Amino acid sequence: MRKLACIIIMTLLASNLPADPLALSAHDAVELAKATSLDFYSQSLALDAAHRDLENSWNLFLPGVSVGATAKYGDSLLIKNAKPSSQEAFSSSLTAGLRLSLASSIIFDQKNRQTDYRSAEIGEQDAVARLTRDVQKAYYFLVSLKLDIDNKATAVTLASDRVKLASARFNSGMGSELDLLRARMSESNARSSHQRTITDYEKRQASFRRMVGLVPGETFNLSSALEVPANPVKLSSDPNLEGRADLQKASMAVQAAESAITRYVTINRLPLLSIDAAWNYSLTDRKTSKDAYSLSAGLTFNPDAWIPGSRKDLELKRLLDSKERLTLAYEQAKRAAFDEIEALKLDIDFTRDNLTVAEGQISLAERILVRTREAYDRGVATSLELDEAQLAVDSARQSLIALRYQYLSLLIDLGYALNLPWQSLVE
Repeated sequence: MRKLACIIIMTLLASNLPADPLALSAHDAVELAKATSLDFYSQSLALDAAHRDLENSWNLFLPGVSVGATAKYGDSLLIKNAKPSSQEAFSSSLTAGLRLSLASSIIFDQKNRQTDYRSAEIGEQDAVARLTRDVQKAYYFLVSLKLDIDNKATAVTLASDRVKLASARFNSGMGSELDLLRARMSESNARSSHQRTITDYEKRQASFRRMVGLVPGETFNLSSALEVPANPVKLSSDPNLEGRADLQKASMAVQAAESAITRYVTINRLPLLSIDAAWNYSLTDRKTSKDAYSLSAGLTFNPDAWIPGSRKDLELKRLLDSKERLTLAYEQAKRAAFDEIEALKLDIDFTRDNLTVAEGQISLAERILVRTREAYDRGVATSLELDEAQLAVDSARQSLIALRYQYLSLLIDLGYALNLPWQSLVE
């Protein structure tokens, strides 16, 4: 089914090649990546396999069936027997057998299948969450680069206008050659910075196409804006972390260790009951047939497992030590998760405050640039002062774009850390 979905999506994308660029939202990008991600596909296959094993747990109790047929030819080769043999030269036989064995370990085998299925389920969920996080961050980084390209294109246009103005003033004798040279140098730097950002954007685009499974060279437009949510992050003082994949895996490791201890004690330290039933049927030369059945029950006990220092006793102690180590690892992972979320929350609050400052800095820098350009036109401000004012505006805009991406990136990381959609944190 997933292969069919992938083929359909790729066909639709290919059909758009001659047409207009593909309008791609962040949600669309995630869905495309799911259809083509090898990691997600592998986790899905593992989940399907574990589900098949769990659904067919009845085969643990399935009797063993054996069917056999033999044919035999035998006679004297060089020396004839003195007495005639009553055995025919050619003989054949057909056998069939049925055996059912039940032991205490089957119960634990069935539980292991349940654990394997849950582990595969967590693995697939985590694969989806990681893929969503990585695609969204890559998407919004492309959006931020595109905004930066537009910002630098504006700077190139302004620098070009400055060159024209400086050239006109120099030709009329109102400006110096130094001002003209500085204007040309500013224009050259602006064009170089603009081209460098375009190159970086194109490289990031190629990487993004591979991530979401687009055809090489496929053009697309980013329809989701780089907008900071108006509402601040809502997070309780004691968030529920049980949905995190790492904590679920650590918890399951502790449960698996407990199950291993129970299994070992049951098999080695307690009387072990086993039941065996068998039936066999044989037919020889289509003349002689016979069958036989057997029922047996056994009770075994290992006294050496109770001897301190014996191999079985030491093996049990190793299992107990392993459980204790895994329990400590789970507690440490939980504390680390709380610390990670607290750090992300602090970074988000700090970045949001910086966004407010950056927005105010842009407004102030733009006003300073307007006044400096007016002064430059009247001849009371130098070209160096105008360059500095323009650079302050460009830097403030670039800083605001970077802070917006950083804020969204932190929100996405926080959503992944809490195993929640990041949009739900700011609703």
